[in-house]
Amino acid sequence: MKSVSQRSDIVVVGAGLSGICAALSAAREGAVVNLIESRLTVGGKIGQDFLSPYDLEGTTEYIYKRETGILDEVMHFIYSENLEGNYAGQERALRNLISKEERLNLFIDTHLFSVNLTERKDEIESVISFSNSLGSKIIFRAKYFVDCTGKGVLGQFAEVPGEKGINIREYEESSASSKSFQFRLATSMEVAISDSPKSFRCPFWLPFRWEDNHKSAQIDLLESLNRNVEGIHNVEWLGNVKNEPDINSAVLVWSAWDYLKNRSALKDAAKNWIVRNFSPHCVNSDVFRCFGHYTLEPEDLESGKQFYDSVAMGRGPIDMNDSLLLSPRGKVSLARPFEIPLRSLISKHIKNLFLTGVQASVTSRVSSSMSHPPTASQTGSAVGVAAALCIKKKILPKTLLKKERIGALQHRLSRLNQSFSFNIFEDQDNLIPRSRVNSSSSLKESLLESQIDEKICFEKALIQFSTITDKIDEIFLLLESDHELELEYRILEGANGGNTIPGHCLFTSSIKISSGAARWERFPVAVKIRSKGWHYLEILNAKGVNFYKIRNSPVGSCLFLPLKNFRSGLINPYSQYSPFLPDEPNLSESIAMQISPRQELYFPGNVKNGKSRPDSLPNLWISDETDFRYPEFLEFHWDEKVKISSIDIVWDSTLEFLYPSRPKSLGKPIIPSIVRDYKVYYKDENERWHEFICVNRNEKGFCSHHFQSILTHGIEIEILMTNGLNRAQVYEVRAYS
Repeated sequence: MKSVSQRSDIVVVGAGLSGICAALSAAREGAVVNLIESRLTVGGKIGQDFLSPYDLEGTTEYIYKRETGILDEVMHFIYSENLEGNYAGQERALRNLISKEERLNLFIDTHLFSVNLTERKDEIESVISFSNSLGSKIIFRAKYFVDCTGKGVLGQFAEVPGEKGINIREYEESSASSKSFQFRLATSMEVAISDSPKSFRCPFWLPFRWEDNHKSAQIDLLESLNRNVEGIHNVEWLGNVKNEPDINSAVLVWSAWDYLKNRSALKDAAKNWIVRNFSPHCVNSDVFRCFGHYTLEPEDLESGKQFYDSVAMGRGPIDMNDSLLLSPRGKVSLARPFEIPLRSLISKHIKNLFLTGVQASVTSRVSSSMSHPPTASQTGSAVGVAAALCIKKKILPKTLLKKERIGALQHRLSRLNQSFSFNIFEDQDNLIPRSRVNSSSSLKESLLESQIDEKICFEKALIQFSTITDKIDEIFLLLESDHELELEYRILEGANGGNTIPGHCLFTSSIKISSGAARWERFPVAVKIRSKGWHYLEILNAKGVNFYKIRNSPVGSCLFLPLKNFRSGLINPYSQYSPFLPDEPNLSESIAMQISPRQELYFPGNVKNGKSRPDSLPNLWISDETDFRYPEFLEFHWDEKVKISSIDIVWDSTLEFLYPSRPKSLGKPIIPSIVRDYKVYYKDENERWHEFICVNRNEKGFCSHHFQSILTHGIEIEILMTNGLNRAQVYEVRAYS
């Protein structure tokens, strides 16, 4: 058989989302990358071969959880290109993104079948694949290899020590009391409605009836169909079956369909239903996890453990005994995202092997959390940058684990706007913290009367707000009521840890509400604030009262509604409320509310505090409302001249908005809060300003500019227009020599 040799710096095996992020990040850092994919399509679980969801609802109670860095760019590119809003368009967009990247070569329909190790069996020398398109064997040689297969295939071929499948003992030792199921399988099917009734005859070869499935899997499918019949639905199996290797996607789909069409309570409604398509592949828990230098455990995720070598953040929910694979049903949400150490992403036994997602060094239950596509993608971005850094420094991956070395990787990830830790990364090279900053204007309070929108009625709700004063005297709510009632209310402080869940109650009272038209109702509070940050007003017994929503609320203000108003199935041990977040690329909504004393949160100094997203405070500058007839601006001044050759700007990209679980056409996917048109000026020795950067039609939440060095006492960022929002919002500005 003909053999072809391919040499590169890095080989990434698996072109799912984590593999794509790993390959893109490594190539952009200067490495030559070969990306190998066994299928004819890219995207992995979120590709058109699997039709699986990108995200799970309610993965963590933290509001501002959307991933930044390269993944945010990838997702924005997908929704800009995939105007059809389907999996085929999503796959095409990913292929387009890969093909545009220099130093990145994609090999599809290329099947890995062996690995060559060095004499000492501690490094991969090459991987050998067969290309159907070329009809030949390809030998891929590289310095570093990344396993993004979603099954740990590369690690298994390299014969590294590890663990495979579900560890029943780990599940039995968890807090769940129900029986643990070792066999879990899931696929996806697309349902349509025909113009005439279509009967269905059960295939004789089906090995089981759908009624033998676990109730949670049955309920999950029925609830999905109840929300919207037409579209793509998860089809899952949880339980024991005979001849497990023979159970495939077709078996799952047709057993479920036989039940729905012939025996279910929906059989009359389902007369015109048809299966238009289904994924030929199944997702299961039969994953090989390589042993690394640290094994991430469920307790690490639940406790929010911090690591000196953290390089990525995840938010996939925790698996329990009867959790499903593609649905949040049976899983436990987290109080906030969790840190992922580099030690879990490097093989302990193969010196040049990096790991991502499910095949990382984690326990069985954590592997499910790591299978969450956004989480796996963050690990891909991190190891891509790490591998490229190893190329530049001519070092082995384990050398990066030294405390004096890990800072260089974390600094680079920070420069790429990837969140990887709860702590602020102390960037000694950033010149902005040493400057004095002022702005054209600053939003003085969270209430924006121009944004007061339609009425909303609820019996109880939670309203998040931010406080930086040492007390709250009173709160005013805009409301109307059709009858008299006694309304109860409480003030709660935020729980510890920088999450967005309520903690201790600071104050409780009630107020008599009379019937009448809209007015500002005063709620006496008079409470001392123990610590600055998130606080919550809980409204109880408000049936019949109309409140007024604020659209495009400033960051930090958000409405929470009872969990029963949202999709069931996810276990949330932290709160009886869930945030009411936008399903389109817009800012969140809150309730028209005034706080006394006024909380001035959005001052310009926030852009130099080293934070690029909220933690226990909003952490950004917001201008006054404007039509941009006159630009808004930020100015930075130094007492002594500084040399600047690059500037990074983190705009507010509405982190509370999450991309849809499955592809859809967003119409206009551009996020309104991102600044569209802006200019940057520097001040010369004669105190004159000179324009040196001009950007129009920007759609990115993170912009990095590199230029010939300038020597200056000051720079100014002039904001001319956003992508729709009537104010400027900026998280962070960084400048470097």
